[in-house]
Amino acid sequence: MTATESLKDAATYAALRVKLAWLTHQVHAHAETVTKLTSDVDETAEQMQDASETMKALAVDAATTAEFADAALTMTGAKEAAGAYTSAADSAAAAADDAKSTTESDHGGIADAVDSSPVEMAEAAFYTQQ
Repeated sequence: MTATESLKDAATYAALRVKLAWLTHQVHAHAETVTKLTSDVDETAEQMQDASETMKALAVDAATTAEFADAALTMTGAKEAAGAYTSAADSAAAAADDAKSTTESDHGGIADAVDSSPVEMAEAAFYTQQ
């Protein structure tokens, strides 16, 4: 389910706030997961490089040592790609926060007025501009 599909059934401001809070939480959770995975990939790349250097020092055959060095290089490339993904995830989390804040600041006063009003709201059609 996409974010747009998820918001389609948010027919009221209160429902929209709940959906946005949930979506914002999800984006932050995914950003944290990406950050953790980036760190894990970086650590693994360093371990592969260390293993390669240790094998060289122990005079392990060049083919095996090269395989470990190549794996470390591949992991370093993956780390750089993951870093770009982490940056994008952080941007998405900031955008989600902004969407939530904007919704609350733009419509929160209306919701507060409706909630504190001594009369019930009319049907939505009443408020449509013709």
